[in-house]
Amino acid sequence: MPVPPAPVPGARLLTALAGAQLLVALDFSIIYVALPDIGTSLHFSSVALQWIVSAYAIFFAGFLLLGGQLADVFGAGRVYLVAQLLFAAASIGAALASSATLLIAARVVQGVAAALLVPATLGLLSSAYPAGPERDRAVSVWGTTGAVGLALGVTVGGGILAVASWQWIFWINLPIVALCLLAAGNAVRSTTSGARAPVAAMATISACTAVVALVVAFTELSRARPSLPVVAATLAVAVLAGGLLMRCQNGRRPLVPRALLRVRTLQVACLVAALHMASFGAEFYLVTLYLQEARDYSALAAGMAFLPLAAAVTVGNTVAGRVAGRLSLRVLLSTAFLTGATGLVVLALAVGADGGYAPGILPGLLLSGLGQGMAFTGMFITGTRDLPPTSNAMGSALVNTAQYIGGSIGLALLVLLHGEHPTAPDFVRTFYATAVIATAAVPAALLLLTRARYASVPK
Repeated sequence: MPVPPAPVPGARLLTALAGAQLLVALDFSIIYVALPDIGTSLHFSSVALQWIVSAYAIFFAGFLLLGGQLADVFGAGRVYLVAQLLFAAASIGAALASSATLLIAARVVQGVAAALLVPATLGLLSSAYPAGPERDRAVSVWGTTGAVGLALGVTVGGGILAVASWQWIFWINLPIVALCLLAAGNAVRSTTSGARAPVAAMATISACTAVVALVVAFTELSRARPSLPVVAATLAVAVLAGGLLMRCQNGRRPLVPRALLRVRTLQVACLVAALHMASFGAEFYLVTLYLQEARDYSALAAGMAFLPLAAAVTVGNTVAGRVAGRLSLRVLLSTAFLTGATGLVVLALAVGADGGYAPGILPGLLLSGLGQGMAFTGMFITGTRDLPPTSNAMGSALVNTAQYIGGSIGLALLVLLHGEHPTAPDFVRTFYATAVIATAAVPAALLLLTRARYASVPK
């Protein structure tokens, strides 16, 4: 009789999972302050430069559902290992890129690797930690590293550029990947066995095509002079692919299990995730642009200005993890989004008054950071609470897909709102807009989660 593998301490597995989330979040935000240096070094055109960011985000959002399905079919552990190695290879390619085309191609591969890594990570987390306080604490740690990575990306990027070249924002990924793989060890290998099942190829291709086309359309709309034929063509592709996806979804081999789509807590998590990224996610872009363009902060100074936000996010994640079992999810989410929205209003008032950093911007960053940290952890606790055990990775992928689609659409609308060369009044208007978006999550959480108490949960 084979001897089962010795259990690996939970701290090691949690380190591997949290490190993966840090890697994905850091690579999304660290690029912002490096864009001017990269453009000068590789002779990017103004049009091509925005694709350094967009290529990662678009293919991340587009391939998340594929990542969730592969993790459920082939085992989250196997997909985790493959995704980490693919991320490392893409990071090396980005660091060595000698042209705009090569760098954008490397960023595409990074986005695909992230799309495989996130659902695999959440699939492992949901499998390893039973629903309840233990999983809530694990999600809190995982959420803290992700949210802090998003906030610290700007700070880390500014620090790297102060002492080294832009290539090091990609080289820094390699030790993170190595640490994750070392920490994972047997913990991942012992959870790799999974039931083999056919991959819904047509549905997967249709879903990826629809999401990528939709995000490309809104990314194009965010440009100063969008190409209307490109927007029309990509929206048409999104509609056609979406129609094909619905046809496949109603067939014998759906991409997303039908029972999963009826889980009310997952529905709410997807909705608030989209609103979270469209409001708090856009805050990183708006604050960075405001500090560097309107206040003439250097890359390092702008990065340092984000440190209080990162600290507040950490506190918010920790608070949410501790109170998740005592407060109802609707109270937790509504409190989190109201707190964050208040911080965004404070930022709008500070920008409008043209005050200093400490009396105006700092309080806004602290309040918004506290709210978004609580919301980030709360929405993933909500999304994973009632998932059927066989669909942990796919359910988590749906939440992440909603998050990044909401972020790309929200950012495109905000860029359209503040124009090509924003002034202080433009920033005031966009900060108020993010506050309205964040506040919209409150009635969604209160009403829909109240109904969820009386809904049957498919298992």
